[in-house]
Amino acid sequence: MRQRIFGRGFTLIELLVVIAIIAILAAIMFPVFAQAKVSAKQAACILQVRQVGMAFLMYRSDHDDVWVPAGTDQLDPGFRPQKTWIGYDNANDAGNGAWFGDVTKPAVNPIHEGMIDVYLKSHQIKKCPAQPGDWQVAIAYSWFYVGFPSDYYDTNPRARDQEFGPGGKQTYMSPHGGIVSLGASDSEIEEPAYTLAAWEHKATAAICNFLQQPDWFDHPPADPAYSNHFHFLHRSGGTALWGDGHTKRITYPQLKRPMFSCRKDIYLP
Repeated sequence: MRQRIFGRGFTLIELLVVIAIIAILAAIMFPVFAQAKVSAKQAACILQVRQVGMAFLMYRSDHDDVWVPAGTDQLDPGFRPQKTWIGYDNANDAGNGAWFGDVTKPAVNPIHEGMIDVYLKSHQIKKCPAQPGDWQVAIAYSWFYVGFPSDYYDTNPRARDQEFGPGGKQTYMSPHGGIVSLGASDSEIEEPAYTLAAWEHKATAAICNFLQQPDWFDHPPADPAYSNHFHFLHRSGGTALWGDGHTKRITYPQLKRPMFSCRKDIYLP
């Protein structure tokens, strides 16, 4: 009688059991892998936004401790007559109001270098790993500025013409049709760790004062017309950069109006 060299094979039922076990393990593990990928992108985003914060700091060290303006009318040959705080193709679209270009559309022309670009290693640092692929940047500079009308100023008249972000202490229209602003000095930011400098954003320009106009203080408006400006790329939250250079994840309901203004004394009772 010949001796069998190989043991018996799997039966159909045994194969089905093994396949079922593998399917169950995959169903358990795939969401874990997906969450790990999301966490990795968020960690990379925080590091990149931190580098933007370092670029802000280096700019201030070269400009007498004054924050970079949101925009200026500096004329660079071959580009639109507006230089913004961060570089992007601002000739790819007519733009929004006085701000040229659209950061949510792909660059089709050379990047118009921004005022902090010289302090950044590459254009990729401006891109969140989780942002839509055709976007140029997904970050906005705080653009509360003096002279902008707001319903809140009827509630709190002391805040009228006193609310401004780091890049919008003074503003005016350029003869060339763009926005010109002046940055605040470090000494004018009363609580840097409680002052938003920039955050992940969804709008045409790399600036935002979407929450300056409505009347609110402790609870931001629930209207999506406002909340959609925060681009929730990381589990319903976004990466924010603060005046002292630290970064952290923040959600829309956590926002308070004083976070957007360099001056805080105007909110005292």
